Amino acid sequence: MKRISLVQLKSDHKGKIVEILGGSNLKTKLESMGLYEGKEITKVSHIGLRGPVVIKAGRSILALGHGVAAKVIVSSE
Repeated sequence: MKRISLVQLKSDHKGKIVEILGGSNLKTKLESMGLYEGKEITKVSHIGLRGPVVIKAGRSILALGHGVAAKVIVSSE
């Protein structure tokens, strides 16, 4: 299993969040959206070069800014 950032994950691929590289405020914000370490996610799309990253977590579809997505580390096969 490779550890890559959410930005590097290919569209329509699944991954599991293994680490969030940010302070407590970022972790709290992502947890309130249902994203935490150990959560399975699917990347839906990546808009543009530095645009938002759209992911599916459970039954929710979320758009994360490029900077936030770069701080979410996932394990991918």
